[in-house]
Amino acid sequence: GAPQNEGTRRWLTRRVLGGLAPGRAERDLTTLNGVVKAEARGRYAVVEFAGLADAAIAGAEALKKVAGVRSAEPMLARRWFPCFTPDDAYFAHSPANAGYQWHLKNQGTNGATAGIDLNVTTAWDTWKGTGIRIGIVDDGLEAAHPDLSANVDLLNDYDFNDADDDPSPGVEDFHGTSCAGVAAARGNNGIGVSGVAPEATLVGMRFLTAPTTDAEDADVMAFKEDIIQIRSNSWGPWDDARGTGGPGPLAQAAIETAATTGRGGKGTVFLWAAGNGNYTGDDSNYNGWANSPYAIAVGAINDKGRAAWYSEPGANLLVCAPSGGGKQDVATTDRTGSTGYNEDGGLVEHPDFTDTDYTNTFSGTSSATPAVAGVVALMLQANPNLTSRDVQEILVRTAVKNDPYDGGWVQNGAGFHFNPAYGAGLADALAATTMATSWTNVPPVQSHSYTQTALALPIPDADETGTSRTFTVPPADNLRLEHVLLHVKTTHPY
Repeated sequence: GAPQNEGTRRWLTRRVLGGLAPGRAERDLTTLNGVVKAEARGRYAVVEFAGLADAAIAGAEALKKVAGVRSAEPMLARRWFPCFTPDDAYFAHSPANAGYQWHLKNQGTNGATAGIDLNVTTAWDTWKGTGIRIGIVDDGLEAAHPDLSANVDLLNDYDFNDADDDPSPGVEDFHGTSCAGVAAARGNNGIGVSGVAPEATLVGMRFLTAPTTDAEDADVMAFKEDIIQIRSNSWGPWDDARGTGGPGPLAQAAIETAATTGRGGKGTVFLWAAGNGNYTGDDSNYNGWANSPYAIAVGAINDKGRAAWYSEPGANLLVCAPSGGGKQDVATTDRTGSTGYNEDGGLVEHPDFTDTDYTNTFSGTSSATPAVAGVVALMLQANPNLTSRDVQEILVRTAVKNDPYDGGWVQNGAGFHFNPAYGAGLADALAATTMATSWTNVPPVQSHSYTQTALALPIPDADETGTSRTFTVPPADNLRLEHVLLHVKTTHPY
């Protein structure tokens, strides 16, 4: 079931590995028909046969019949590969730059906790996101950026605000370019930074620079759902407890259609920022975009593995990823020149890179979300047959229980650990791609509805206990529970 590539390829040789009983000498094997030489290796002998490579097959069978030979197997050759370490200037491959891309490889510099990262560097030995498109749904994408241009898809991008094929950002728009760098800045090109999926394809989808209607929102969600496998959305309602909102009926339908029938029936994978309003009392549950069962809601943790002060909690969180909020923010691409987060090379406003094409101040769930989008790109390269539901479940099954001493962890009925601040925990790229390669797709989705009406229940004032109702799922329904959607309709004088 492994993919056919240079890593799994094996070459048949003319050699056979024979296991010898005590007292059996390898020289006794040289008299066997077709043997060129036999070399002792402790309790084993390497026996070479004349002829073509397939001579080892017949030779092994012949060796098995020789007295004192316990085992005989043709020796298969395989290639070994150097571990991939990108040579990008700000990647953590040198002591001077060890902290800049700590979210990819956290070595404990600057007071961080070593290992609080996406565990992605070993996954790069096999997967880099090649052939997978990540749509950056944002305020634009600077396609000419030297660290993005090699990965940008100029044929399938779009500006939904100006209704043209050029999603280049405006003067004040630089958020999307930084998100794109986190997801898929070109790795190993000798400059700047590396994205989580350093060879994935980026599709700019400019959307946030003007007000939009439900119809336009729907157009964005449905855009080229057949070829854009992943959509990274680092946006949502206004970040306070009164900024609730979500997709209208058209956008909701577009998301559902793309997530179930897009990508040839396997489904578009939507990722959404959980939100940055925790300090105002906001909650990701209030965000109708991130709270969709078709969305992977992503929270943010700092360089010590604890919840970032801004990251919104919620029952809808699936996983979390490293971002700012500790002593270090995230290094990524910035608008080129003096436009962007890094306007002056760190000389005046804040410490930053002297190269203003990059910034080390990117943060928020805006950074955590494209990071997980990069992880998903690696997963889909490892197994293109994963459905959007498979992606969600693999992320949950492989997530790491970061901040294990936090009191918010619970174990759910399926045995998975969950924390409203972290979801299932820190996304793990190596574990997720490894599981993806041998994954058996989940069964088709089922949906059941249970209703209670005309309850006439009072909602108590100033009482955190509130009021509650219990729904019992009949055993005959035999549900494999993935999501619960709760619809509440109330009448209240306030």
